[in-house]
Amino acid sequence: MPHVDRSLSRSAALRLAAGAAASLSLGRLPAIAAAPAATSVPPAEALARLVAGNKRFVAGTLSNQDGVTERRLALTGHQAPFATILSCSDSRVPPELVFDQNVGDLFVFRDAGNFVSDNVLGTLEYGYGALGVKLIVVLGHESCGAIAATYDAVAENKPLPPNLDVLQHAIAPGIASVVAAKGSKQEAVVANVRAQAEKLKASPVLGPAIASGDCKVVAAEYRFHTGVIDFLK
Repeated sequence: MPHVDRSLSRSAALRLAAGAAASLSLGRLPAIAAAPAATSVPPAEALARLVAGNKRFVAGTLSNQDGVTERRLALTGHQAPFATILSCSDSRVPPELVFDQNVGDLFVFRDAGNFVSDNVLGTLEYGYGALGVKLIVVLGHESCGAIAATYDAVAENKPLPPNLDVLQHAIAPGIASVVAAKGSKQEAVVANVRAQAEKLKASPVLGPAIASGDCKVVAAEYRFHTGVIDFLK
């Protein structure tokens, strides 16, 4: 990784920010930001970027992690992410790394079990309605503790402790059939991401956009051992 000088003087930082603002007023980002305008990125292109980024992550050839300071300064007055990620809070699944994206590329919400609550839904609606993000990825992962805990609670007909029971209420309906069939917890992980993605179709903001094709929702699963993200059909 090339050396990045983090000791910019105040005047240099101001000049950089001013240059970024001037370039943005002309409809482009400065060369140092190396970030295409994102709000017009169609779903298929956004998904292709994520797929390509995950391939780089798996291969160990990350190419979009440099210039963080420059990107931060270039984006002080605006944001233009090209994809929204609803991911689990698990520390082993950082979206910007597993998709090899930089500051400002992804609009991310993380919670244990990657489930849709009112708070999550409002955030995702904001991403589409205010930021123009046309791709939403609901990203689960193998060996998810939130899914395992909910699976056991449903199987044993016992509620999770206070506060954690929020996870159970949100996740249990989507995995109930897997539990009833004595399926694996891995199958429950997949059932959950599908169910959470399906919930977004009921949104008054996202639903019509999904139906028209202006917004696309994709369920996906991350594999720890390989680093591969499977985009589910």
